[in-house]
Amino acid sequence: MNMKLKIYILYALMISCWGTTWYFLKISLQETPLFWGLALRFIFAGMIFWVFYFIKNERIKFTSEIKKVYFLYTFLNFTLCYFLTYWAMRYVYSNLGSILWSLFPLCVAGMAHFYLPDDKLNFRKTLSMVVGFIGTILILYKGESLGMGNVVYGIIAILISIVLAAWPNIYLKMHHTKINTFHLNAVGMTTSGIIMMLISFILEQGQSMPMDSKNLFALIYLTVPGTVVTWGIYIWLFNHMRVSQISYVAFFPPVIAIAMGWIFLGEELPMVIIIGASLIILGGFLINYQTRVREIISEPGLLSVTED
Repeated sequence: MNMKLKIYILYALMISCWGTTWYFLKISLQETPLFWGLALRFIFAGMIFWVFYFIKNERIKFTSEIKKVYFLYTFLNFTLCYFLTYWAMRYVYSNLGSILWSLFPLCVAGMAHFYLPDDKLNFRKTLSMVVGFIGTILILYKGESLGMGNVVYGIIAILISIVLAAWPNIYLKMHHTKINTFHLNAVGMTTSGIIMMLISFILEQGQSMPMDSKNLFALIYLTVPGTVVTWGIYIWLFNHMRVSQISYVAFFPPVIAIAMGWIFLGEELPMVIIIGASLIILGGFLINYQTRVREIISEPGLLSVTED
């Protein structure tokens, strides 16, 4: 298969899985303890990645940069960011969580300006960040109507997780390190799953996940399409695309999540929130849109987009 076509197909698959994951996350949190749910999701996903890694039988050469990448993804992305997002989703609508994560490309672009020489801010990128910021203010203004309980704190938790999640992506590109997708995910998710399980044993004593079809299917979906497929493709893409292109993944899932939340969970959005969400998504679009582009395959498997 042509590498360019393969990248586009996997990119579309990743977007579809991430968009539907928000619905199943909300279902899972209705009855499954937070840390226990995360522990099961990451331990099972990690085991699957270990199987893939041993089948591929590739040697890993650990440099100091690679060790730091593993550390950042394990403790920032998989552990802290997922905890913050899970905690927030107990209070906010599933569609709101996906909408807020559309700010991810803007956050990546802001950091990239200071650390990646070929990803500097220009007028278009700066405008997109301003547009996204205005959308965020509108959502915060009406945030209390988008869930139950600590909605505003949930929104803040997601915003913090977005900032934390952006840094490992920047660090990975800063050092031009080629990562073994299966091994990074296997190590990071297994470690994070064990951490979550230990915390669950301490804080969630007496709580358990009902072993019915609804909760089991939600766990399976979050583990396989929602973790193995999405993160497997996501890390693999770093060897083939620019970081700004990869962060564009945050633009499409909200469309799927909004539809599923409205149809299956009865999550309705006020007009102010729709406007705010549109601005955030527009900001995510502008950060990557280029009026005149040319795609080059500079080396086998490497897709890049540059301005003329």
